[in-house]
Amino acid sequence: MNTNPFLTPAVEIKRRKNPKGSYSHLDTKELLEAVKESAHSTHRADLDILLELFLDRYQARQNELDNLNRELEERIEIEVNIGKENHKRYEQQAKMAAMGEMMDAVAHQWKQPLNALSMMSDMLVDDFRTGDVTQAYVDELSNDTQTQIEHMITTLNEFRNFFRPKEEKKSFGIKRCVQSVMLLVNDEFLKQNINIHVDSDKEILINGNENEFKHLVLNIINNAKDAFNERDIKERHIFINFYEQDKKIHVDMLDTAGGIPLHVIDDIFKPEVTTKEDGKGTGIGLYMSMQIAQKLGGSLSVKNSDKGACFTLEIPL
Repeated sequence: MNTNPFLTPAVEIKRRKNPKGSYSHLDTKELLEAVKESAHSTHRADLDILLELFLDRYQARQNELDNLNRELEERIEIEVNIGKENHKRYEQQAKMAAMGEMMDAVAHQWKQPLNALSMMSDMLVDDFRTGDVTQAYVDELSNDTQTQIEHMITTLNEFRNFFRPKEEKKSFGIKRCVQSVMLLVNDEFLKQNINIHVDSDKEILINGNENEFKHLVLNIINNAKDAFNERDIKERHIFINFYEQDKKIHVDMLDTAGGIPLHVIDDIFKPEVTTKEDGKGTGIGLYMSMQIAQKLGGSLSVKNSDKGACFTLEIPL
């Protein structure tokens, strides 16, 4: 018995006046069958036409795929450009929001020394009238005046450095950066009875953009400040702790403001997502903080503790 399928009698394909037109209605599977039948038929005159039709159909499909790929590439490029523009817009919004908050912080920082300078000026006038001004008095007053002025200059320099563009990456200390941020916000936070506790004594160095890291810390502690005020929390504490563990640098920032609502906590790092009332938050700060964490080669996460929110920055060593 002959078991070779190619030697079984096949339907002969006879020559037609317009074979290409006769075959063009066939789908791809039927066309392949016709090619096989023609290849093993005693009448193979239509084989070239069938192959040409098959190749034309293949080329047409390939052209469709090429056009589709080009359209997809163009769409991807458009979406990427839109994403870049949105990121720049978010970055600018975050910078302007941070600048406004920092201006408030500088105003608070300057209010105390300016009041002190005004009081010392009034005291000098009164003491001069009563004849109590001596050289020792003048020396002490001069030293006190210089101390207040130096405090104002330090605050101003920190503010200028905070917003000065620094694209280059370099090694910097976490503790020193946190202290720099605290210097800018200290008076404002004290006025609002917010205590910041830095629990780490050991300095840890990381590599990256120092000002961006300061922005990250400022965004998170300012969010805690807003939460304290919105919820009228009495016990107001922020704990900042950094350490090395599992070949990573960890920076934990924990507040006692009651935590983040569960319905939004999974989306808190997305742009324009905020827990604040309408008109009181842009939702950009935490989005930019995540972008900064990724620039540092790490990640930023959040979870609720029994007293508040705990943000954790992790950077591989």
